[in-house]
Amino acid sequence: MKRQGGIALITAIFVVALASIAAVAMFEASNIAVHRSANLVQSEAELWYGTGIESWVKGILIQDAKLNSKTVGFNGLWAQPVDFLPIDGGGIRGHIEDLQGRFNLNNIGVGQYNNSNNAAATGAMIYIQQFDRLLDNLPNFDASKYHGIGYAIRDWIDADDQRAGSDGAEDQDYLSQDPPYRAANQPMRSVSELMLVRGMTKELYAALLPYVTALPVAPTNLTPAAAAAAGGGTGTITPININTAPEPVLMSLAPNITNKAVVEKFIAVRKRQPVTDTNVISGSGEFGFIPSVTNNGNTGVIGAVSMGVTSNYFELQAEVFIGSGRLALYSVIYRPGSGTPVVLAHSTNTE
Repeated sequence: MKRQGGIALITAIFVVALASIAAVAMFEASNIAVHRSANLVQSEAELWYGTGIESWVKGILIQDAKLNSKTVGFNGLWAQPVDFLPIDGGGIRGHIEDLQGRFNLNNIGVGQYNNSNNAAATGAMIYIQQFDRLLDNLPNFDASKYHGIGYAIRDWIDADDQRAGSDGAEDQDYLSQDPPYRAANQPMRSVSELMLVRGMTKELYAALLPYVTALPVAPTNLTPAAAAAAGGGTGTITPININTAPEPVLMSLAPNITNKAVVEKFIAVRKRQPVTDTNVISGSGEFGFIPSVTNNGNTGVIGAVSMGVTSNYFELQAEVFIGSGRLALYSVIYRPGSGTPVVLAHSTNTE
């Protein structure tokens, strides 16, 4: 009898233990479901706020175009950052970047690659050379060993399967990777594609990121003559806005730029008043850091890239904080002159 009672007690304890385990499991599942629902609601709210920020920024760009129709500089409405804007349960902060102040990687794919020694003859070589100069001027980074990667970028973008010189890279070079893949053979959609190009490293990518972009190669404000001189057709080159380009990009605009003091002086002055003519930085004037060269009796700038004083492409970089959540938003916006801006692409949490 005592033995049967002991078995019954053990059984009862076992049943109670199972019930407790089941209750705890149900409580945990319910708790997880509640937190999951809260996170979904929070994420949805962050996305809605992000959409609202894009609309707000488009309105700012429209107003800025009305006030500054001929130049884009750091005195514009678009250049005023928002450090903190309170919202329900959190806040927003963000700023707008002028993407035409950066080197457009897709310019390397413009024009016909020249296999002869006449390096300045085509648009392709002009922009490969500019990319090398940008490498030389990266702050706190020795990129001398990376010269030549511009040819691999060219091959990543162009439509053919012929290497652009000994430093180029086509399908046969990428199919041997693990995992294998092919060259894109089209303009880059994102700067992050650089990580797929042969020769690129994480360290070089991090050093380049603030100074490069991947913009469509059309439309632009180039005249047909200027576009043809650069090696492409009308609407193929994205000019660099000298009013917003950082120092390493300005130093890459032409060969033999050595007077950094003049470049720094120009950067300081343009903050207050953007220039209206790119000729300001050429020749022997106060801000003439691009040297003039005499060639066959004609004085001009040899090997300079396409430059401008206005911009059509901008990037919104915003952060939305709600509770313990955070959403980082990166949106590429195209403003067609005085027209309505259009969001071309956006990503969350990674540029």
